[in-house]
Amino acid sequence: MAVSVREANLNQDQPILTSLAQNYLAASGGEKRFRWLYRENPFGPARAWIAQGKNELAIGMAAIFPRRMYCDGGVVGGGVLGDLCVSPDYRSLGPALQLQRACLECARSDDFAMAYDFPSTAMAGVYRHLGVEAAGESVRWVKALRAESFAKGLRVPVPRPLAAAVNATLALRDRRSSRTSGVDFRLQEEACTEEYSELARGVGSSLGPCTVRSAEYLNWRYRRHPLVAYEFMTARRGKQLLAYCVFTQSAEGATVVELFGGGEDEGVLAGLVREVAALLRGRGVASLNLPMLASDKRNALLRKLGFWAREAVPVVLLGQMAGPSGQHIVLMHGDRES
Repeated sequence: MAVSVREANLNQDQPILTSLAQNYLAASGGEKRFRWLYRENPFGPARAWIAQGKNELAIGMAAIFPRRMYCDGGVVGGGVLGDLCVSPDYRSLGPALQLQRACLECARSDDFAMAYDFPSTAMAGVYRHLGVEAAGESVRWVKALRAESFAKGLRVPVPRPLAAAVNATLALRDRRSSRTSGVDFRLQEEACTEEYSELARGVGSSLGPCTVRSAEYLNWRYRRHPLVAYEFMTARRGKQLLAYCVFTQSAEGATVVELFGGGEDEGVLAGLVREVAALLRGRGVASLNLPMLASDKRNALLRKLGFWAREAVPVVLLGQMAGPSGQHIVLMHGDRES
């Protein structure tokens, strides 16, 4: 079956794109998600492509969502690829390749100095067909917060007395070194303000290329997310914002999506993670996930904090600055498109 690909018009094609995402990505939120993700991004509207089959029927889509990124001391245009899906009736490799070629051509244009993707196993195969190999991988680190985490792994119940002892030991391990001199940790419910932008500028690309985590971006990405509730744990010395951790909680557990700041004081980040762990433990959450690139310098800190490495997924880098400059890129779970 012949398939053609055209660039979408976000105004005229909104119903088509929304329908494709709901039908083939199981993306809930409908028009609300579309407005937030495709139109309201402070770094600019998304670019999307639609694959058409017989009688110009829409059978698939793909998109790039703009980012601004600190890189080598400056700010460059970036993007994250996502929302690629194809109707089950057209699941041969051809339509996916056509859609991805359109995305790659855009990602390699002057509009994007660097673009990235966290492809699924199937999409990694599409990239290989297009001559693009993974540049690294994102590792899911897991920290057990309660005995239930071990019970789930062993698939056997843990006796109540043993569970109580395990829970007390886990809590004590974090509590013993949870305090950092002169630093106050607390949840922040208010919207992010200019202090977050100042922290982002201060850190810049010192850890490697990373998203410009301005107050405007953080409020859009987390505070105004239409489907997921996120929380901010902050670290301050007096009134100065030193670092923050963004996390979300669900029935399956909790996930840290941002861990940013801290400067040269590793204890600030360690304290943030311990405070989040203690909070979630008190809520009855059994485990805490923290995805991070295998090349990230902070992996050693996670080991010290009692995290264990689990499965890894590939990460693809594209664009003119994706070579040497991208080798130490900083990407976390929150850097995905949604």
